[in-house]
Amino acid sequence: MKTYLSYIQITAIIFGLLFSLAFINDVLAQEGAPKLSPDKFEKEANKKKSHVILDIRTPEEVAEGHIEGAQFADFLGEHFEEDLNKLNKKRTYYVYCRSAKRTIPATEKMKEMGFKKVYMLEEGLNNWIEAGKPLVKTP
Repeated sequence: MKTYLSYIQITAIIFGLLFSLAFINDVLAQEGAPKLSPDKFEKEANKKKSHVILDIRTPEEVAEGHIEGAQFADFLGEHFEEDLNKLNKKRTYYVYCRSAKRTIPATEKMKEMGFKKVYMLEEGLNNWIEAGKPLVKTP
């Protein structure tokens, strides 16, 4: 005896597949830019003068110390998107915050805005410090 799926069953299966695909897409989108270990981040960011290290922490956090040569754009500030618009989208960016929680949405925003070469420091500045990497303080 042949069994046929009803229209309702087929619709439910299609809806379930579409929902699953949308969920998977949302999960993947939350990963941000490719993550680099502190060693790889340091090596790659310093490879060319055209590369930019972008610190997206607050001014108070930056005052505690930052990676040498970093530019700043406060992710929590009201002008973050404007600050990003001032950057050259053709350059390569190495982005970090304290723990990478802000870096993920920041790098996603950068990709949405047309930045093509964006990387992030795996687990943020905390990981950098744990790896024994240096910080500088601006006087």
